[in-house]
Amino acid sequence: MENTFSETGFAIIKNAIDPQTINNIHNNIYYALENKETKSIKSNDLYQVFFEKLKNNKNTEYSFALPIFEYLLYRNSLEELLKSKKIFMFLTDLLGKDLSFCTDPSITINIPEKPSSEKNYLFKDWHQEIWSGANPSTVQLWTPLLHKDFSDGQIELILNSHKWGHIPHRNRKPTNLPEKFKTYKLQLDYGDVLVFSTLLVHRSIKSSFPRMALPMLLKNFKQIDHSFQNNRNWKIFSYSELTKIERILGNHFLSPYRTISINKSNIYDFYTVK
Repeated sequence: MENTFSETGFAIIKNAIDPQTINNIHNNIYYALENKETKSIKSNDLYQVFFEKLKNNKNTEYSFALPIFEYLLYRNSLEELLKSKKIFMFLTDLLGKDLSFCTDPSITINIPEKPSSEKNYLFKDWHQEIWSGANPSTVQLWTPLLHKDFSDGQIELILNSHKWGHIPHRNRKPTNLPEKFKTYKLQLDYGDVLVFSTLLVHRSIKSSFPRMALPMLLKNFKQIDHSFQNNRNWKIFSYSELTKIERILGNHFLSPYRTISINKSNIYDFYTVK
């Protein structure tokens, strides 16, 4: 997996999220939109609820998406998604088992048509995640949450662009790109996941209908990080076996006998050189 990822800069994991987890996520989105619980809602019905709510929304897309993200975070839906077997195996192979994800609100809502006076900030041109302060050793996960037509606009990638380094840019737009390059357009279904390098150049594709997607930054929290992403909020969701030992010991001095009961009369014998 790592050799493939290093060559392509991305990986698509089909059917990565199990149906029950998708159902839980959709139920929680429904609750965030309607303030009502449901045991199961069909994706098409949920999309219609989302569409009607968005049509009457008077706030920004960010304000609309914020309570949805916060509720998914509160119900541990994001952590459940990341611990899906296929996703977790891929991430641990790539990053190790000391894993955390960024908890800053990140749900994106793309609306196909807006008045020219308004700016759809979440509809982005070619860009790299490192422009926003992400570390090159961090990866981005992307998966559709609500789509009407999966062939109608998701993300487009520039192939091999993760090997170009930091692209010159200004005002969130590249100022210098090669004259010729090859691209790849995604058509992911519910449960499919894209994981890609923060160096990979990508953009949003215009669509005919509004859509909601979930991008998430992921990193090995033990790795030294000199980027701006430390200014963000992160949640640990996986510990390696060695980190578990550190947590059992409880402090970086690794002081003895902190976590076990012992007979104090034996301490002298323990330290005596025989």
